[in-house]
Amino acid sequence: MTTQPEQTGERVERVCRAALDEIRMWRHKQPHTDAPLFAELDAILDRAAVGRIEAHLGNPEPTSLPEAVAAHHTLIEQRHRIITDAHHAWDLAEAHAIRNIARFMPAAGRKGGDA
Repeated sequence: MTTQPEQTGERVERVCRAALDEIRMWRHKQPHTDAPLFAELDAILDRAAVGRIEAHLGNPEPTSLPEAVAAHHTLIEQRHRIITDAHHAWDLAEAHAIRNIARFMPAAGRKGGDA
């Protein structure tokens, strides 16, 4: 069975992304006082994260100052939209968790919850 080069490339990319995510999680567990020891690693992890964001957004490289400024404005708008969407998603998850708590709280005039 032969593997398509594209499938192999995608698999390698997934493996590399997973490895970087594991390294990033490990790095966040290290004391902040050790930051100078990890400066190069932090730069690599930051560049990988920025690269993933840029690839996800798919914005072309600007060829002039006006294009660079417009790209910056577009990036900020996209960032704001993504953060707003994430905030909304967390609000929904929190509301769901609170409703789950409320299910077990005693109702007015009733003793005990549904548990």
